[in-house]
Amino acid sequence: MIKKSRLELAVGIFIITGLAILVLFVFFIRDFQIIKRGYKFNVVFGFANGLKIGAPARLAGVDVGEVKSLDIFYDPDSQKTKVRIKIWVNEDAQIPADSRVWINTLGLLGEKYLEVIPGENYSVLVKENDTMLGQDPVAMEEITEETKKLVLKIEDAVTGLNEVLSQVKTGMGTLGKLVYDETIYQNVEGVTKDLKALTEDLKSHPWKLLFKPKEKPVRQK
Repeated sequence: MIKKSRLELAVGIFIITGLAILVLFVFFIRDFQIIKRGYKFNVVFGFANGLKIGAPARLAGVDVGEVKSLDIFYDPDSQKTKVRIKIWVNEDAQIPADSRVWINTLGLLGEKYLEVIPGENYSVLVKENDTMLGQDPVAMEEITEETKKLVLKIEDAVTGLNEVLSQVKTGMGTLGKLVYDETIYQNVEGVTKDLKALTEDLKSHPWKLLFKPKEKPVRQK
């Protein structure tokens, strides 16, 4: 009985130790930022575009932190509902206050993440609990609507082009007459020949450009 009790105790201690190690491992993997030194700041958007807590935060294309929280609030100045996003970044991430921030996407339908493009004024950096204004992403509905408008414009242009080509084929309109009217072709060909002859004559007798023969007076009888 004593040996059995000791065995059960050893097994219990082993299980509890394993669970504790597992919990600590998960804790360090998921919330490593609690131990690593950094700071938090806020970015305000009018449209979050599906950004979620835990999404990466990138500075100049490099992962430097993550999204910690998203809060919806009413802005009395603009009289609109907006989203406040709290971001944690490591202490090495120096972000100028004039940086641009927007929500980007990995691929066409990939994961949403926060993109920070550094500004130029490094004399004023973002500090703990500062608030920045983000550039709102374009909603998919707006992209779809603009695409529809573009397609309609292309269809109208193609319809107009087809009408012009149809007139050309039937000999109607200015282009149709230029293509199919023999008289216009002959007139153009005649003018071209006259210009060519005049050019050849001037090449052979360039003095004609400087001296113009005087016309003889017509005697009246």
